[in-house]
Amino acid sequence: MTARPRLDPDARLDRPPIQRPLTAQAALELFDSRFQAFEPDPALLSGSPARTLVESMQRVVTALTRIDVERVRRRQSWWHVFSGADLEARLELEVAVHGLRADMQKLAEAASAAARAAKAMRDDLPRLDAAQQAHAALIEEAHLWTAQLDVAGDPTAGRLQRRLGNLEALYASNRLTRAQIALAIDHLEGMLDRYRDIKQLLFPLWQQHALAVAQSSGPVAGRAGAVDQLRSVHERLRQALSTPKESTP
Repeated sequence: MTARPRLDPDARLDRPPIQRPLTAQAALELFDSRFQAFEPDPALLSGSPARTLVESMQRVVTALTRIDVERVRRRQSWWHVFSGADLEARLELEVAVHGLRADMQKLAEAASAAARAAKAMRDDLPRLDAAQQAHAALIEEAHLWTAQLDVAGDPTAGRLQRRLGNLEALYASNRLTRAQIALAIDHLEGMLDRYRDIKQLLFPLWQQHALAVAQSSGPVAGRAGAVDQLRSVHERLRQALSTPKESTP
């Protein structure tokens, strides 16, 4: 049987006293009236916000991978300017910038959903804690009741015993659930913090450099440096978006 939960002495003082029932039926009815169910936010039961956020980031990474910055760099020569190859490469880059904006918009939607899920989980924790405190008190009382009853010879007392065993299992399970919720919140908040870096700093920086290269009309000699800067920011953005698969709950 699951170890009986230990109550906080201060919490016990705040709990209204429960009269010990004299019959198994009275004990069963009192047990049912005292039981407080914990139901998580329904939005958390469908889908995985962390996985959706990771998948959205991976789509942006895939789009970045398709952008060949080296190809743009190779076409920054007098010959490529003369043949129009540099213009073609820069036009392709500008189109890619607009495509990446659309992917970033989808990422923003996934981030918003993840932020809502993190808030829902934070709101669930106090409700779960309150339910656990009530469950611990009820488990303690129910053990006192069953000690006075003939569990083996009275079917009603046997039902109470079964309810008590199920409640103890639920109490133990909810302790694990709380730990998992706390870990999920930490994981989501870490990902959302990284997303804010991407949204507020890295993507605007990448977009600025990409458009500067795509729309450049300056001397050919000065374009290589601009492409090198784009390549550096491009790699930083790609690394920021990449997430190890094993870190996703």
